[in-house]
Amino acid sequence: MSSSLTLGQVAGRYTFVAPEPNFTQGRKKIMADSLLRCRHTGIDHPYEIQVGLAPKYVLKLNTDWEAEKTKILQEMFAAYPDIADDNALFIQQVLAYGLADLGWRWLDKALCLNSTEYHWFFLTADEKIQSVCIIYHPKQSRMDGDKIFYIDYLASAYWNRDRPGHVKKFGNVGKILISYASYFATHVLGYRPGFCLHSLPTAEGFYKKLGMIEFEADAAKENLRYYEAPPQVADKLAGESIHV
Repeated sequence: MSSSLTLGQVAGRYTFVAPEPNFTQGRKKIMADSLLRCRHTGIDHPYEIQVGLAPKYVLKLNTDWEAEKTKILQEMFAAYPDIADDNALFIQQVLAYGLADLGWRWLDKALCLNSTEYHWFFLTADEKIQSVCIIYHPKQSRMDGDKIFYIDYLASAYWNRDRPGHVKKFGNVGKILISYASYFATHVLGYRPGFCLHSLPTAEGFYKKLGMIEFEADAAKENLRYYEAPPQVADKLAGESIHV
């Protein structure tokens, strides 16, 4: 999908569900301590969280992230001139350069994941979208059968990922959205604390560090491993969320 589409063209091609009223509508205003420190400059930047599938955010994400991805691919091909003819080397370096989600298309996801079972969260700072999270509900817990939510997609902007010759600009942008989604699921959706997901191999260490429980790989999900956050872990994360 071309990143040069206008907002009007995107709105005409996709059906977006309007953000829910009250709690979920519009930006969540920043609080005094909701800051991200840039690891390049040491400057603190305030951030906000947008709840709801708004076309302008999807278009902004698609435009900025695709441009950064193209830049990274150019760096990778310059560093490894033979990569175009070596599939094993290509796969190895795609992972090394933080591009495990190379094939994800956010405009396509907006088309498919826009029913009331889905909720979108965007973290914005420094005039860019720094991370995005899409959750689905309800999902049955594999621990006790209770209803919890499922993280369908979670991604940080490409400039927020370490790669050869580059240190991420902002850290914890994925965890912040998980915390906020956890708070949202308990206080708005009414579920007990808990969430689950299927992890890309490169992200498994992150989810283990959060305290999620590892289950077997799921053949129905491209053999990705299933992880679930027990109530105490999800409740702690929700308590860390900055909200108004």
